[in-house]
Amino acid sequence: MKIVFRVDASKEIGIGHLMRCLALSEEFRKRGHDCHFLSKTSNPDVIQRIKKYHVSFCSILSTATIQQDRDALISYAQDNEIDWVITDHYTIDPSYVKEIKFQGFHVLSIDDTAQMHYYADIVVNQNIGAEKLIFSVEPYTTLLLGPSYTMLRDELRVREKKKNHRTVKKLLITLGGTDPDNFLLRIIQYLEGVATNLKLIVVIGPFNPYLAALQAYIEKTDASIDLVQSPENMADLYIKSNLAISAGGSSCYELAYFGIPNLIIAVADNQLAIAHELDRQRIGIYLGKKNEIQQEYLRDKVKELMENQSLRKHMSKNGRMLVDGKGKERIVDYMERFD
Repeated sequence: MKIVFRVDASKEIGIGHLMRCLALSEEFRKRGHDCHFLSKTSNPDVIQRIKKYHVSFCSILSTATIQQDRDALISYAQDNEIDWVITDHYTIDPSYVKEIKFQGFHVLSIDDTAQMHYYADIVVNQNIGAEKLIFSVEPYTTLLLGPSYTMLRDELRVREKKKNHRTVKKLLITLGGTDPDNFLLRIIQYLEGVATNLKLIVVIGPFNPYLAALQAYIEKTDASIDLVQSPENMADLYIKSNLAISAGGSSCYELAYFGIPNLIIAVADNQLAIAHELDRQRIGIYLGKKNEIQQEYLRDKVKELMENQSLRKHMSKNGRMLVDGKGKERIVDYMERFD
């Protein structure tokens, strides 16, 4: 099969959509299929990362309208004899997908919502609670729903290397690929002095504009903080970490897979349902929206979890049960049978 992914990464939407598409492309390539990426991203670090996955990359003009975007995709798909178009993009609407189908291509739509009508052959929603959503679809559409379809990159699927610890020594903080309000700095400030011998591992993504400000603050503080920019291998950080503070996006499933108890802060409204459900199932603890978080509340919750080993153990077990790391195999299995 020949597959083209239509996906973006930017300071507005972050990098999560792109990373899960790259994860899926790994499985295709392992099975001998050919993968192409069409994207508006112009970040050189992101483009270099895409090319490391040995896929073809083609740019779409950032100024392209939705119609020009669709026409560019169809033209590319026709020129390269594409079999499947995979979309992972919030601005792609039903008419966009309907036209792709009309042109004779199979379509798989990766989506985190259920807020439009789907013309795709397959819709994948990997989120916890997706099975409860009501979807408007065509009679031929198949739904692949829930964390059993979580797309993890191969580099991450090494949780057997992680050891359990009785105490919390390293706290991972990650808010995804972007952080327009420099909320990471506020979290670091809030946690200052929360516990002795606690190291903070702070991950910043490729679209974070505050690297210099974070470095300057860390140099002045006595706290033990490792600042890691766009890490080559997140698994190394997950293996080291005993506890995490994250946004409510794809990182939650990576943390669950590694069994890392997670304190979740919603940085966008589309993360609220995920955060609440992870909290309900005792996989994470939802702290609230980022503009609602108070210093004492955050500090109290971190200390609470650090001091409660049995709760951490329970959350770790629940997370590992939720995500088994085989999601992309299930998706590609279905697509191969479909074809």
